[in-house]
Amino acid sequence: MKKILISFAASALILAASSCSDYLEEEVKVGAAPELAFSTASGIEGLVANTYSFARGWYGKEAGLGLSEMGTDLFYYGYDNKQKSLNSYNLTAESLDGNTSDNACLDQYWELFYSAVDVCNRALKYVPVNEFINDTKKDQFMAEAYFMRAFYYWHMVNIWGPIPYNDQPQSEIIYAPERVSEEVIYSNMLADLDEAIRLFDAAGYNIKTEGRANYWAARALKARVLLYAASWLGESSLSGDYSGNLYEKAQAEAEAVIGSGIASFYDNYSDTWTMANEDIRQNQEAIWGISYSPDVSGPANTIPKRYRKNNSGDPLDYNGLITRTGYGRGGSAMLLMFAGMWNNGASDLGGNGKEIFVRALGESTFYITHSVTGEKVWVAEYYSPYSRGFTRYLPSLYLFQSLEEIRATDQRPEATLQNAYTIAPGLEGSAQKYPSIQDTAIYYAPLDGNSPEGQALQAWAKDRYRVQFMAGGDIPLYTSMDPAIALPTEAAKETSDVYGDDRYNTYKIGGWCSFPGIKKFQNDVWDPNYPTPDISHRDAIVLRLAEMYLIKAECQLYTGNGSALETLNELREVRAIEGQEEANKLSGTVTLETVLHERALELCGEQQRWFDLKRTRTLVDRVKAYNAQAGGQVTANHLLRPIPQAQFDAITNESNTPGTGFWQNSGY
Repeated sequence: MKKILISFAASALILAASSCSDYLEEEVKVGAAPELAFSTASGIEGLVANTYSFARGWYGKEAGLGLSEMGTDLFYYGYDNKQKSLNSYNLTAESLDGNTSDNACLDQYWELFYSAVDVCNRALKYVPVNEFINDTKKDQFMAEAYFMRAFYYWHMVNIWGPIPYNDQPQSEIIYAPERVSEEVIYSNMLADLDEAIRLFDAAGYNIKTEGRANYWAARALKARVLLYAASWLGESSLSGDYSGNLYEKAQAEAEAVIGSGIASFYDNYSDTWTMANEDIRQNQEAIWGISYSPDVSGPANTIPKRYRKNNSGDPLDYNGLITRTGYGRGGSAMLLMFAGMWNNGASDLGGNGKEIFVRALGESTFYITHSVTGEKVWVAEYYSPYSRGFTRYLPSLYLFQSLEEIRATDQRPEATLQNAYTIAPGLEGSAQKYPSIQDTAIYYAPLDGNSPEGQALQAWAKDRYRVQFMAGGDIPLYTSMDPAIALPTEAAKETSDVYGDDRYNTYKIGGWCSFPGIKKFQNDVWDPNYPTPDISHRDAIVLRLAEMYLIKAECQLYTGNGSALETLNELREVRAIEGQEEANKLSGTVTLETVLHERALELCGEQQRWFDLKRTRTLVDRVKAYNAQAGGQVTANHLLRPIPQAQFDAITNESNTPGTGFWQNSGY
């Protein structure tokens, strides 16, 4: 394979590390010759561990979430979203670098992923010649490096399409990188995964341990890669070992993983997401993911510095949307990304302008004084799981409706959607404007507030709790009950005719601030060590068992063996509420729409949706049908993201002809 070096990575930065038995910890060493740094057992162990560290800049991070979930049919941007251009499809090639007000971070991800590939290539070069590790350990380390290289290229080829392919360590600047076809990238990814599978098998490394990849993770990723190749490139787009029906091959891999015993379903779907099971090594449904240590200040949670350096020769920092809390602390920010403004929702739920059920977090006390009795009530452990309500993402009307449609039979709506916020025990009757409040503080009703049912609920809730409707009523979440035109409300309508005041006439009660959150990623336990969480040690599940069923069903749809419905119903059965197994099953003819709908119910928020719609070429139609924030701007050009301008600034072979040299993607 031709050696293509990416211009930003001219640094001679050497990344080495010390190993840790429980988590992947890295210590960056600068200036040591690689032959020396990687000649010891600890040096080579640290190098391999470092291949994982870059993934922490994508999984569980705001910028990676934006590029994988924004601009789809499932989410709108909220009031203070930092990547609104991803939903409005107002994207350009401009490299915004440190900007955090509206930054897709494409330039920094281009750098981060190629830096990650460079570390993988270093491992593949230096592991075989290390004299202090045995052959079994060499097989394992080589397998991990092959796996991670394929993993990073999977992201890049799906973001940008044809890209440069580099399979050697970067040691100097080459100003003439060439973009190679997606078929070449996919062929190389599959070759890497085949080698990873062979070496994992030789090493007997087939269990979940230490947050590392394993034999079954490699086969699961191969199933995903094959599905993507089949749906995006065509069933017989590749050559050699992959010249046949790619759907059949993807199905075979998914079935092998399903039957392997590496993962199993919980009886209760919510157990997949409880913090008690957040460790991917113990999580039954997880196959593989990105590990975060409970010590959020430890090196196991942060990402490496950039290869690029400042004028003083020091490595630059990645954007705060990627690092979240910088380089002193690290972890997952997903607990912040889907929470509504429960903790700052105007003054309607408390006395003297303070909300009774949430105001304590972030203050010096974890008590709230009852407005009637004067009693101090402990609230911290009840409100900590709610996170802090950054209003970054809210569910689209389509997603909200889809989950509510199956609430009576399926466990996933209750485990996924935060459709109510409650007060802490002991604060009953404390809300001055809701004197009859008992437990519920806010309820997001899946109704048209102007319907007879909505009006009856509104009358019932008047002195008891705040009710917000999908649309209509006093406090609508969306402007319409039609998913094609519905937008989050930006201010609730005037309600003085009902309540005699204008307490709801504030942007904080509009749907873009106050909305049903996605609670999969919340910290559902009180942690006195991190009482006001702004980062979580929750591991990021990347591959899990349910996806293998969804891959299998999609493949069956296109191979014509007629079993897709049966496979989807196997998943539906385990997700059913006890006693509702038959009622929860699907009937009729399975189509791609059916599969995408099921993927939405199961995988929403898990950093896959944009890639799903892109690879199936349904992005434009589904966005127009279900996301009015983006529907007026999205076009077929948006199936690929723009190549960052920073890359063009560093090359001399820029081309205006796609397919030759280094060209920009169409539309940018």
